[in-house]
Amino acid sequence: MLRIGLVGAGGIGREHLACLLHLEDARVVGVADPVAELAKSAAATAEATAYADYHELIGKVDAVWICTPTFVHAEQATAFAEAGVHVFCEKPVALDLASADRAIAAAKRAGVHLMVGHVIRYYPETVFLKRLVGAGDLGEPVFAFGRRLMASAVGEHTGWRRDFSLSGGLAMDSAIHEVDTVRWLAGEVTSVYARVTHGAPEHPAVDTDVRSLLTLRSGATAAVDFSLHQPIREWSWGVVGTRATAFSPRRGEVRIARLGEREERTVGVDSVGDPVRRLNRSMLAESQAFVEAIRADRTPPVSGEEGRRNVEVILAMHQSSREGRPVQV
Repeated sequence: MLRIGLVGAGGIGREHLACLLHLEDARVVGVADPVAELAKSAAATAEATAYADYHELIGKVDAVWICTPTFVHAEQATAFAEAGVHVFCEKPVALDLASADRAIAAAKRAGVHLMVGHVIRYYPETVFLKRLVGAGDLGEPVFAFGRRLMASAVGEHTGWRRDFSLSGGLAMDSAIHEVDTVRWLAGEVTSVYARVTHGAPEHPAVDTDVRSLLTLRSGATAAVDFSLHQPIREWSWGVVGTRATAFSPRRGEVRIARLGEREERTVGVDSVGDPVRRLNRSMLAESQAFVEAIRADRTPPVSGEEGRRNVEVILAMHQSSREGRPVQV
């Protein structure tokens, strides 16, 4: 029986908890959160013990899910890894590369596994796109994209997210998903050219728009766009190949158009939500993948190094915008 601890009982923590309760031969034995009411409520759901300090889980768990604010991810991941606990850490793994490196190194020294939560890889739409790319149905990828465009005031985001020193910015918090998706679908990023806009005068350090052009190792290009100033909402990702284009506007579908054919085809895929079990199917698949990696003693699908690479690309976007030039990564 794998003993699991949950650190952070807020919104994302409770989403993960709903999935952790459905893992086979695993049990949530402890929930830690400095907000006593949150810890007790989540612990009661799992019939587990509530703790105010995450350190109290050490020695009582084999694996931990870190679902806390970004600015404590690396510290907590490192502490658990040093204690010999397998770590699932929500994205981003850290705010800077040195902190990410410390967490990765701690896991390696202790012989435990570190996985970063980039759940979009497990969305049915993304899985279908990956299958198309892998099978060569699209030909060679020449362009990939990820867009997260919405209309949202910075003030609507929780306090720590509005503090750049604590969150790394809204692109680090959100668009990092699109960076990971583009990398997974089309290949590694080698350079970044970006423009970052700070469009909220009351929060001048917070990025509200990021437009970026990425060069991939294969020679293909990609674009990652993030905006809070888009009244026509769009959250999509896709790949343009030499034979066909496929993209998903989410909503449980993937659209495919082949060169030389007039009409596109729409393929339906499973929904992310499971209304019967009241959980996120993709999060459950993500957690199952980590547990399987622990049991087989193999590198998790989204390793600490993979999470670090995504942080590096986001940091390069900010650097490119500040310096007005492409940045190598």
